[in-house]
Amino acid sequence: MARIIVKVKYIKQRDSEQTARYAKYVATRDGVEFCNDTRKHNPATKTQAELMRCILRDYPDSREMYEYEDYLETPTRGNATEFISRALEDNAASAMNQKTYADYIATRPRVEKIGYHGLFSDDDKVISLDEVSSELQSHQGNVWTMIVSLHREDAEALGYNNAAQWRDTIRKHTHELAEALNIPVEDLKWYAAFHNESHHPHIHLFAYTDGPKQGYMNRNGINKIRSALARDIFADELHHVFKEQTGYRDKLKNDWRELVQTILERIKNGTYDNPKLEQKLLELSQRLPNVKGKKVYGYLPKLLRDLVNSIVDLLAKAPDIKELYDLWYEKKCEARRVYTSVMPEQEPLSENKEFKSIKNNVIREALGLYYEQHKTVPSTMVTRLLNGLGKLFLDNDISKKEHKPHAVDRRLVREEDAKRKGENYYLS
Repeated sequence: MARIIVKVKYIKQRDSEQTARYAKYVATRDGVEFCNDTRKHNPATKTQAELMRCILRDYPDSREMYEYEDYLETPTRGNATEFISRALEDNAASAMNQKTYADYIATRPRVEKIGYHGLFSDDDKVISLDEVSSELQSHQGNVWTMIVSLHREDAEALGYNNAAQWRDTIRKHTHELAEALNIPVEDLKWYAAFHNESHHPHIHLFAYTDGPKQGYMNRNGINKIRSALARDIFADELHHVFKEQTGYRDKLKNDWRELVQTILERIKNGTYDNPKLEQKLLELSQRLPNVKGKKVYGYLPKLLRDLVNSIVDLLAKAPDIKELYDLWYEKKCEARRVYTSVMPEQEPLSENKEFKSIKNNVIREALGLYYEQHKTVPSTMVTRLLNGLGKLFLDNDISKKEHKPHAVDRRLVREEDAKRKGENYYLS
């Protein structure tokens, strides 16, 4: 499971009163613990098990919570309590309207209060909970709610065990939040509160704008804000992962050049034993000189681009290249595991944009093979050579002229002399 969980929902315009109640609940919950510490290691009760079944039926995304993972691993009364409490809190906006859950929901300790409530926002102005609640109650548009959770050990190690750190982090990413919600940043309003839970500390955030028709969030927006927060919170760890990933990428590119050069050298010597790859490389070599314009991948006709791609995919099967590409992919997944449990499929090397340069390497080497076999120099190289020689001769000519004494026009000298003396002088 990912090391940071970001859950996003929205409350519709018609439920504005429900939104106001939710804001007060998030900001002020305070009360007693649900289970006695001496009994928390006992097996979960039948009542808890039944309530959990109802929660999983009504709120199926609760299966993605850290607390549910803890319960599945150790189904104790304490873990059941943590899951039920957190699941109902995450869905408090709707759960408070259902008697099954409303009777169970009670305010709990561990909200970290700033003043008499726990709300913070994007500036240091004093926040009036009553004013916020009243504004939400009369709000005509949707309100998006977001819950961001960490494991306790990560929160402690990374300093995210207090409201101030979360406040500073969310403020830093206000622009990303606005972009994810498709709301102009100057129109965005958001409030959040930190709940310092024993197992999984988390924040509740709700965001909206005065424009009733502004804003929407899709899966892409959720991924963007999740990624932005993860990269900030786990910056030190991810720096190390990205550094290793970059190392594998650079080594693959370097080894790739050496591999292509070696193969082409063996083709020229008649010692290469891979007819399919050899045929494709020779075909590319013969067809490239007839292409007009730049001899780079993006400018080639589609048929030649497809040919280059097929060559890249064949070369990618070389053991050394495959090993490096697998290592690069593993590091990519390691970075993504911080914020999601869904890993991308390993795409073919020819389709990976981060390795686009290896296609141009194949093209350059294939061109080189053609010109070497035909003992010719490409026209572009001839043009550059002639231009270079012309510039060299021109520079030499100018250099010689600069060292010659300047020719003197005697008639102009006499005229200037006459002017200084006040005489009339006419050129004849």
